[in-house]
Amino acid sequence: MMKRTKISAAAAWVVAGGALLLPTLVVAQAPQRIEITGSSIKRIDSETALPITVIRVEELAKQGVTTAEQAIQRIASNQSNFGSSQAVGATTGGKAEADLRGLSGPTGTNANKTLVLLNGRRIANHSFDAAAVDLNAIPMSAVDRIEVLRDGASALYGTDAIGGVINFILKRNFKGVELSAGIQRPSAGDAGSTTRASVVAGFGDGGPTGFNVLAALDVRDQKALAAVDRGFGSTGILGSSRAEISAGTSGTAFPGDVGGFEPSAPNCDPPFSIPRNTTATNGGAFNSCRYDFSRSVDLIPKNKQVTALVRGTLGLGGDTTLSAEFLHANNKSTARVAPAPTSHLIPQSSIYWPAGATATTIPDLGSTDPNATTQGGVVNWRQVPAGKRTSGDNTTTQRGLVELEGSSGGFDYRAAVGSSKNKSVASVKGGYVNDSLMQDGVWAGVINPFGTHAAANFGQSDAGVAAIAAAQVYADTVIGKSTLDFADVRASRDLFAMGGGSAAVSLGAEFRREKSSFVNTDITAELGSLGIDPDADTAGKRSVSALYTELSLPVTKAFDMTLAARMDRYSDIGNTFNPKLGFRFKAMPELLVRGSANKGFRAPTLYEIYQPQALSFTSDSYDDPTLCPGGTPVAGASAGVVCGQQTLIRTVGPASDGRGSSAVKPEKSTSFSLGAAFEPMRDLSFTVDVWQLKIKNMISGLPEQEIFGSAARYPDRFVRCSQLPATGPGISRDDIDVCLNTAFDPIAYINSPTENLGELHVNGVDLSAAWRSAASSMGRFGLTMDGTYITKYRYQREQGGAFIDAVGRYSDNAPVFRWQHYLAASWSSGDWSTTLGQRYKSGYVDQGGASDVKSYALHDLSLTYTGVKGLSLTVGVLNLFDQEPPRSVQVSTFQRGYDPRFTDPLGRTWMARMAYKF
Repeated sequence: MMKRTKISAAAAWVVAGGALLLPTLVVAQAPQRIEITGSSIKRIDSETALPITVIRVEELAKQGVTTAEQAIQRIASNQSNFGSSQAVGATTGGKAEADLRGLSGPTGTNANKTLVLLNGRRIANHSFDAAAVDLNAIPMSAVDRIEVLRDGASALYGTDAIGGVINFILKRNFKGVELSAGIQRPSAGDAGSTTRASVVAGFGDGGPTGFNVLAALDVRDQKALAAVDRGFGSTGILGSSRAEISAGTSGTAFPGDVGGFEPSAPNCDPPFSIPRNTTATNGGAFNSCRYDFSRSVDLIPKNKQVTALVRGTLGLGGDTTLSAEFLHANNKSTARVAPAPTSHLIPQSSIYWPAGATATTIPDLGSTDPNATTQGGVVNWRQVPAGKRTSGDNTTTQRGLVELEGSSGGFDYRAAVGSSKNKSVASVKGGYVNDSLMQDGVWAGVINPFGTHAAANFGQSDAGVAAIAAAQVYADTVIGKSTLDFADVRASRDLFAMGGGSAAVSLGAEFRREKSSFVNTDITAELGSLGIDPDADTAGKRSVSALYTELSLPVTKAFDMTLAARMDRYSDIGNTFNPKLGFRFKAMPELLVRGSANKGFRAPTLYEIYQPQALSFTSDSYDDPTLCPGGTPVAGASAGVVCGQQTLIRTVGPASDGRGSSAVKPEKSTSFSLGAAFEPMRDLSFTVDVWQLKIKNMISGLPEQEIFGSAARYPDRFVRCSQLPATGPGISRDDIDVCLNTAFDPIAYINSPTENLGELHVNGVDLSAAWRSAASSMGRFGLTMDGTYITKYRYQREQGGAFIDAVGRYSDNAPVFRWQHYLAASWSSGDWSTTLGQRYKSGYVDQGGASDVKSYALHDLSLTYTGVKGLSLTVGVLNLFDQEPPRSVQVSTFQRGYDPRFTDPLGRTWMARMAYKF
């Protein structure tokens, strides 16, 4: 075993303590051979030169971090744009994902290029898109530390490890009982507050012939935060110009319109429904009513997480241990958005037919003759009397495994068999109504689509109220299941002596069987606002086998190399081979230089291959390029249908689209890094890593922004109502509300199937620094910083297309932050310690390019007392200076006025936590 040197100790301190959160000094201990994330060769941890950040969960808890999602947000290299807030208005299962390097930023909505492991092994991806692990499945109370490898690692781990690996390491040989409870409450009120309680118990001494059993239970409950609770997010109307009103509102308003005639004009129904004038700032002519749906959404959904883990280890003598583990995690979220937009036929004979409206010929729904017609129109309206649409997600993740670990014949080995499952059920809990029953009520003159917010029961008669109540749907809508069965074995040993020590080799094999299914329940046929095809159930499966090896060559005491390679065989997409080369050079006692070059890949997920056909609304609003050129409707077309509207977008995987399961090829990547760790003096250390990454064959649908922005290039992507059959099977006119407008031919949907798009090129620099004072009568002081600077982020929307520069600006779906950092100042003395942290994101050019989003910095302060044996008391404040999220005009989420994916809407939040171990 190698002696711990000055530079390796400094590098370990920066990585394990200084790079992120630790106010405690890493103390040198007797070297122990362990396996480090990013390598399958057991070694002394200080020997590794990989760019790894280690986060101690105990320290995170003291700083108010209660979930894995929050922990990952404190990693500077993470730019995830998918968190729990996306459960508002979308079928996401309430999941949260990690995205190192932001590789899924503007180009997609899922973080699918960062591999998340639990104790070095995979768990099933979230079943709704199978793109990534749901961070809500991580049992934080049982986790000891988080190891973050900021380097490509497909040569060891296979698919998804293009951007790096995040490995949650469980506690080992835990003995005793630890109870903890905490609360976080915003100073602005109880909305959004969080309570958490956990218990961790362990018994048994472990050892060569002993045993240890660990059990952990963690319960976290967060209340919903509504838009009306925060001024900055309570409206989508961020300006008075026509364009600003259109961008943050919907043309499907309440009261409704008939063929473009607005009976509530020109005042509409403020503050929910307001007029959009041709020149709104100077009282121009009335154009249409717009609905401010942002007033009715949740900024944070109601959420409850329960995670439990049991792990037992039995010593079989020598270095051999047998262990078994079972994880159960459940995440429930409930979110609310504005009442549903819809279109219905209304006869001129209805008591609610608005005076002054022009009738046209429409089908006579009251006749038994399918060809009968009558006079009336199409009412486009928002179903405010039915209430806010309330949806629920219930996701359960499980993993069970048996593992054998030890040494034999000079080899260190580790083998396991296990299975992991994820099941997610989406449901509607109010505000979603049976469309057929609502049409019957409107046609019969029972339901009034022209009431107002101020009117009693929104202008509904008792019969109308009863009809709407009878149409309410409370049911499961989507059921997704994902299963991962696996078996793996790896072994490593020393080979022969070299100038710097013993060469070592590792050999490994892995087998996985993956299954995925996606079922839409029958009731979805009557819930038009969900955009779900009830006949689009899909299922897929495949097997994956892999062989991999790693070779460590300590050429001299100052220079060593690592070679790794992996061959994966997929039953559906074929073979892929990915090598990696790394080196470490200790140029002088104070300076360590490291670098790597590797190839990586991401196989298309089963969901991407077998994704069922679905219609959902575009995130942005658009003018119909044919019927509303320049924002003005052509003669005969309704502005409330064709101008400034969200349009349906059709998504579907190749296997469900008749193109075959092999139509989408794997993403391929190449990456390089070069870095150094420098310790100019004792307790002062720096690291810098320069990296670049290129990915081709990006898997996604063609962005909606490209389809509308280059409409002349993509005429086949626009499907109009006249191109569809009147009735099913498949998508038909009677499935799409806007297709009731037969006087003109609106867009039924735009087509964006899953396919291979263009390339992504990303370059950047990771920086960290750590300083710690000597002990004194005033205590010990520390300062740490972890930052990432993106120098280039360019991508193509299509193969061979022009590159788009995205760094420092909002492009398509999300911004790319040029600079992010976490900065922490700490002090400790005796039983007291405190940490002041800063979370910082640089500003960027906002969506549309007309304005800038300011930089964003949150400061968190915590104080901990440990003067009573076994007891730890922490109090503190998150967002110390009550910083509001910077203003953003983004329209990619249901929330408006700011971007909920990268900011905290709670404001100043007080926290308290007590932990007791005995």
